[in-house]
Amino acid sequence: MKNILSIFTSVITLASVLSFSSCVKDDFDAPENNNTDPAGIAANITIKDLKALYADTILIDNATVQITDNYIIAGVVVADDKSGNFYKSIIIQDATGGIAIRIDRSDFYTDYPIGRRVFVKCKGLFIGQYNKLIQMGGYIDETTIPPSVASIPSPLIETYFVKGQWGIETVPTKVSITDLNDNFQNMLIRLDSVEFQPADTNQAYANAALQQSVNRTLKDCNGNSIILRSSGYANFATSLTPSGNGTLIAIYQVFGSTKQLYIRDLNDVQLNNTRCGGAVLITIANLRSLYPGSTTTLPANRKIKGIVISDRINQNTDTRNLIIQDATAGIVVRFASNHTFDLNDEVEVDVSSQELSTYNSLLQVNNVPNANATKTGTGTVTPQVLTIAQINSGTWTNLESTLVKINNCTITGTQPMSGSKTLNDGTGTITLYTRTQATFASTNYPTGTVSVTGFLGIFNTTKQISVRTMSDIQ
Repeated sequence: MKNILSIFTSVITLASVLSFSSCVKDDFDAPENNNTDPAGIAANITIKDLKALYADTILIDNATVQITDNYIIAGVVVADDKSGNFYKSIIIQDATGGIAIRIDRSDFYTDYPIGRRVFVKCKGLFIGQYNKLIQMGGYIDETTIPPSVASIPSPLIETYFVKGQWGIETVPTKVSITDLNDNFQNMLIRLDSVEFQPADTNQAYANAALQQSVNRTLKDCNGNSIILRSSGYANFATSLTPSGNGTLIAIYQVFGSTKQLYIRDLNDVQLNNTRCGGAVLITIANLRSLYPGSTTTLPANRKIKGIVISDRINQNTDTRNLIIQDATAGIVVRFASNHTFDLNDEVEVDVSSQELSTYNSLLQVNNVPNANATKTGTGTVTPQVLTIAQINSGTWTNLESTLVKINNCTITGTQPMSGSKTLNDGTGTITLYTRTQATFASTNYPTGTVSVTGFLGIFNTTKQISVRTMSDIQ
């Protein structure tokens, strides 16, 4: 009965506000002009002081309070919904603090973009908390336990919001992870010398397929950590987290006792420097992009990681060569001497200042000290299913040294496997190459229609595929 009465009271309150807003219009709701703040309105309380007035009631008594005084706050928008990482919650900040205001409108960044000053007439609005995060809204949502702040209905937004100057620079406050406390709630902050923990590098920011938020852990070089939370609706959700160390700008929020950060977009993430005590992990695609067309030396403090798709046991690659592939591309790593890595090993290779060159047109990191490589786990690479026509017409730098599967093809040429044979799937032909040193070089290949799984390579101008074992031909 109490909840029913509370809901009824909130509905009556909202109805009264809607009725009032249809009859009253303040003089300072004038059209914007010349990119200046409108005349006749000014803040009469800071964001910090406004929150302080209600802090005890909100945080101690767990209550949501309606503001009955004629308070006006002014703040610059420091986070909007352009990237999709913030949903129906506009974050404004003045020199003293920040606050989240819930509004029932999507794509509000078109009117209230980052860098625009907004004056908020607080009388009639509600202030409360959601898991210790202080926020404002239009009425009380009685469906939550405890009741919380609900969004300002879209027709009422301009009753409470007055647009001010836009294009104001938003400068984040430089802090350390250990500095962060409730004084920084909903403020734009900057952390220097931070990096994602190893398990969270080269990972998607969020789950776009299921539209689920994901937490990633940021650390500094002293071992302090904090959560970076990203929405599955963010336009950068599928982007991969960087593996370097550097600067991150974000909005600081809390969820209960959990401290967490939200970036506005990927421009807030500048982690391009050497990790704490080590080299920066780059993708194999990034490494390949560093090749200028002739032999070059890779930058210092760089490493790559991938799954082994070659098989040293059956020796269809040189015993000094290792072919690894990550989610972006593949590469040949040629060691100073025979290596000991097996098919499906996950291997990290320090390529700092190593030679990047070609051997008969095949790109490789050359003459790498064996001590530069470490097994970090195991994994599998699912071959990309392609036709020969797609291989021959595709972007070769994306295909070279990667695992592919070609279906419905035939092998022709002199038996046995050793040497070059012709693979034909009806869309085109490609060379199937087997080293004379391979353990199966003297084995006859099967006749008839088969599928072939192998890694792609090139010899001068000839594209070719090589299998690891005879079981790669089915």
